[in-house]
Amino acid sequence: MSYVRLMARALAFVLVIPFFSPRAKAVDWPPIAAEELALKDLAEKPGAPAFILDRQEVADDTNNFHSTYQRIKIFNEEGRKYANVELPYDRGGFAMTDISGRTVHADGQIIPFQGKPFDKVVLRGKGIKIHVKAFTLPDVQPGSIIEFRYSLRYGDHSLVAPEWIIQDELYQKKASFKFIPFQGGGSVYVQLAHGQIANQVSWTTFLPSQYKPQEHTLPRQGYSHKQIGYWIDLNVNDIPAFIREPFMPPPEVLEWRVQFYYVVSSNQAEYWKDQGKFWNKDVESYLGKKKGLSEAVASTVAPSDTAEQKIHKIYDFVTSLENTSYVPSRPEQEKKVLGIKEDQGVEDILRQRSGDHDDLNRLFVAMVRAAGMPAWMMIVPNREYKIFVPELLSLNQFNAEIAMVKLDGKEVFLDPGTKFCPFGITDWRYSAIKGIRQAEGKGTEIVETPASNYNQAMITRFARLKIGADGRAEGGLGVSYYGLEAMERRREGGRTDDEGRKKLLEDEVKTWLPSDSEVSLSKSPEWDKTSESLSAQFQIKTPMMIGAGKRLLLPLHPFEFNSRARFAASQRTNPIYFYYPSREIDEIHLILPPGLEVENLPTDDAQKLTYAIYKSEQKAEGPNGILAKRDLIMGGLAFPQSMYAEVKSFYDKVKAGDDQQAILKAASHAEGN
Repeated sequence: MSYVRLMARALAFVLVIPFFSPRAKAVDWPPIAAEELALKDLAEKPGAPAFILDRQEVADDTNNFHSTYQRIKIFNEEGRKYANVELPYDRGGFAMTDISGRTVHADGQIIPFQGKPFDKVVLRGKGIKIHVKAFTLPDVQPGSIIEFRYSLRYGDHSLVAPEWIIQDELYQKKASFKFIPFQGGGSVYVQLAHGQIANQVSWTTFLPSQYKPQEHTLPRQGYSHKQIGYWIDLNVNDIPAFIREPFMPPPEVLEWRVQFYYVVSSNQAEYWKDQGKFWNKDVESYLGKKKGLSEAVASTVAPSDTAEQKIHKIYDFVTSLENTSYVPSRPEQEKKVLGIKEDQGVEDILRQRSGDHDDLNRLFVAMVRAAGMPAWMMIVPNREYKIFVPELLSLNQFNAEIAMVKLDGKEVFLDPGTKFCPFGITDWRYSAIKGIRQAEGKGTEIVETPASNYNQAMITRFARLKIGADGRAEGGLGVSYYGLEAMERRREGGRTDDEGRKKLLEDEVKTWLPSDSEVSLSKSPEWDKTSESLSAQFQIKTPMMIGAGKRLLLPLHPFEFNSRARFAASQRTNPIYFYYPSREIDEIHLILPPGLEVENLPTDDAQKLTYAIYKSEQKAEGPNGILAKRDLIMGGLAFPQSMYAEVKSFYDKVKAGDDQQAILKAASHAEGN
């Protein structure tokens, strides 16, 4: 949704908008056809737990409300979960009202919802907390139809251009959407950021070609603006369910949707030129407030330092400041006592010795410039959730700012504002993504940030294990995380204490091993030294040997014991999308118990594609040992659905290689005895 403000040209003018409730009475539910009640299955998707018979959404910016209605047919026990309704909303900007619902059994019996919805916080995605209104519709059984409706209301001086998310996890028989833009004109107008005045509504569609929003003219009113005098609707039938699969792009990139916004101009090039200019001006204004900056630089770098040394030292200084993006927000009273104010420039960050992600990256650029070297800012999306689409005329696509410097004639992208991000790379969420950067000369331009390479997200595991007569292996394990892998674990560890960090590391190792394994951290890593790998030592005890008649089987890659096939499905709907290129290296030294010897070792394995490599090697070591090595590289990020068979085949071969076992038997001298 896009938020803008309404402004009056004269201070004495008060905009009075009729505030009516679209709440429906119990008898106003749309009639249910007998054939809907009688449905036993969905012909379009046999075996589906449920499907949406009807969905209606209305966004009315003239009366400051959005309303939603849904009718769902329940087919089986699994489908009964849809009786538990959770309606997400922004409590700061909206009030949810007019919630009602009912259950209609297959025999026509109607059971109205008479409870009270309650607020709760739920987790969606990776730790994202959202507020929802939750309630459960009564006595839902296979064959039932459930219905619910609600409204979202917002202030008279705000507009919320909708985003229609067309697809759902359920198949939809029909869905209708309607948007009534604000009917501006006269003494009231729509003010955008930077004082711009909107004169039209525009939208971007992500739909199959046969579906297009339709414009309809409203009856003229005296105050109507000539370019905002209509409503837009969309009617869609037989909407396929949105399929979620492992390792897929962000849903927002793939879902059918329509995004609306109030704009000055719908010309794409003109829009981004203007927005780049405004953003650049904001950045330079912020960087220009630099009281104390020269002193901070002078105390951080030495005149004799090389350019690279200076940039490293400034990077280390900035990362030493408190990063407020990774700590709970302070209460207003505490901020007042500590003298913390909303920052207006880099001087405030220096004074408070703290700032959020973007503040710290701006301070870094300001200090590099003050040290006599070129540096720029760039604004980017978070590609964990979205990508930059130039056709979508909205700055809401962008989530963060990163830094750029020039070293030895090459531009280097840096991210000291991401806690624990090593020098030389950015958080993967801001890599391999298009955004807007400050140009070297003047103005801005759209460019793409570089992707990291697989050695910048690496895990190595080195183990020496001695196997007892009972088949259990015992010994030491060293694990090192590099680059992005280290950053992710340091960020997670930064949210807890020493005991919590110890548990995080031990629990991860346990996920690699059989369930009755024992894992104990023997040497903790350097959690705060982001320039180094995150390296830890463990003592482990784990079952290894498996009896097979007169023979024993010994897995050669025990840390892949619990690994499942990366892509189990035979068919794929969505493209493949990895967060970043990565690498895993294992080296395991196994000492066999007395009286056993190797009868057969599997042959070495090697798989190679232009973007991926897998190698496993195993050989006898010493009089009674085995050395097993493994190296897995994924150098790609995204692959079209058409490449699924190739990528799946590669990982299937990786799984087969990881599952290989040595065959052991009683040693010859033992047999003779």
